[in-house]
Parts: sequence; C-alpha cells; structure tokens
Amino acid sequence: MLLSPLPASNADSPVPITFRIKAKDEKPVSGVKVFLYQEQNVRRPADFISPPTAADGKTAVTLPPGKYWAVARLKRDEKYGPLMPGDKHSGEPVELEVLAAGGSETEFTVTDIREAGEKRRTEQTDTRVVTGRVVTTSGSPVAGVWVYAHRARKIEDMPEYISAWTDSEGRYQIHVAAREQVYLGVARAFPPAGELLPSAVADIGSNKIDIALDVALPVK
Repeated sequence: MLLSPLPASNADSPVPITFRIKAKDEKPVSGVKVFLYQEQNVRRPADFISPPTAADGKTAVTLPPGKYWAVARLKRDEKYGPLMPGDKHSGEPVELEVLAAGGSETEFTVTDIREAGEKRRTEQTDTRVVTGRVVTTSGSPVAGVWVYAHRARKIEDMPEYISAWTDSEGRYQIHVAAREQVYLGVARAFPPAGELLPSAVADIGSNKIDIALDVALPVK
C-alpha cells in the first residue's frame, strides 16, 4: 500500500516580520535596512537583510521561526560595509524571537554617532569632558575617526562612551562619568569592526576640572 507524504509542518514555515524605523524625534526614516543574524556575533555578513524602509519607516522580511539578533542601518552611499560620518545605526543588536504565528512588529530608533554620543552623555548624572586631538605617530591630525572610552580593556560589543567624528584638525570631545579609570582608543568605522584595542588610560577624578588629552593614538 502506498502512503501519502505528510504535509509540511507550519512550525517550520517562514513568517513575515515587520519593522518600523524612526529617528530621535519620532519621525519615520526611509531607506533603512534591517540586518538579521542567527547568532549574537553581528560583526560578520548578515544572514538576512530586509528591503529598505519606505516613507512610513516600515519594511518587512520573511524569516523561519527561531531566534535572531537584529540591527538597523542607514548608509548614505547605499553600499555594504562599516558606517561612516552621516550614516545612522540603531546601536547594540536586539534579540528577537520569531514565532510560527508571525505577525509581530519591531521598532528601532536610528541615530548618527554624534547623537549616540549625546545620548550616552545625558544618561550620566556626573560627567567630565575629555578633549584633545587624534594624531598619527608623526603628529599629523586624523579627521573622520571617533574616540571611545571604556572601563575595561576588552570590549565585547559597544564602548561605554563615544565621541563624535573628529574634525579636520583631529579634535575630539568625549563625556565620561566622574571617578572612573577608562581606556581610550580610536576607530574608523561605527559600530566598531572587530576587537577594539585601547591605547591610552585616563583617570577621571571627582573634581570639576575637565581633562585635556592630546596624544598620538593608533587608528584602527
């Protein structure tokens, strides 16, 4: 007797997931793509990429049920690769659980690196300003990079404190919580690609005096 094949299980069928992307002012952002990874390591090519968001800030992608980590990115040049000045990012990856029932919607807020640094500054009640210049070992200014500060030497995901992009003179400004020792370093891409290796240490005292630190930092 011939047996008919069993129907495929709906539990394994891909389901549509909707994303809504907005800016800090709550307005929708068009042209943003959502990158989804099947593991927590997002410093590699994505497993799934959504179409760009429409004028209403929405996009959708069809995924098999399971766990994912997602980030939203807006690149002005529309090319893949690290974000550069003017691009926007949603920050640390968000863990998503895609269920067989589908129908869920996830919201992201994207900011540029200057806005992200400002957000982290306002989250601290007592901060000090560290200013200076990023220069090469020969003393030439380095523009278009950003300075980070972190309480631990090894950085797992995102640094705790970040500056905006350096200007044409290599100048930076970063707000760091008082009474902390932090490791300083420099990166070209945002978010950072690969392991960050700090190259300077700053002790942030409890007094109200800001810190000027003009040193040669190797650029990653």
